[in-house]
Amino acid sequence: MKKLFLVIVVFLVLIGNVGYKSNFTLLDYFSGEYYVYTSNKQGVDSVFLGSCYMSSTPLETSDEIIGESMKIYNFEPVSALQSLNATIIFSECLDTGASVIYAYTDKIKKFVQVNGKKVNIQLAHYDDYSIIGWPLILGSF
Repeated sequence: MKKLFLVIVVFLVLIGNVGYKSNFTLLDYFSGEYYVYTSNKQGVDSVFLGSCYMSSTPLETSDEIIGESMKIYNFEPVSALQSLNATIIFSECLDTGASVIYAYTDKIKKFVQVNGKKVNIQLAHYDDYSIIGWPLILGSF
């Protein structure tokens, strides 16, 4: 069921991002284990996920980026969302122990509709680390 949900989310992100370009990058705000998701293979470390490619190498141009995610240790979610001027749309707690926050910021042009609301930041927070992604976390969390 989780895999089906992930496939549907990735599909919606890909459809929602057609024709959008954004200069936003998580690298401008945070540091951690970085991943970029593209519609085309970008380098030798790119891995095909079924609907997009994942790489740990930052791109020089944002034209091909359909999303980013970053795993960050010692992370304060509220401060991070404040630094992005983001508004929390809703949150949920998962059985895995993660608290997941869906938010929206005007700093990012790309967004997806989740429960009829604009979302372009997703944050999964665990006790010892967090994963932040835009417009959603496209990899595993």
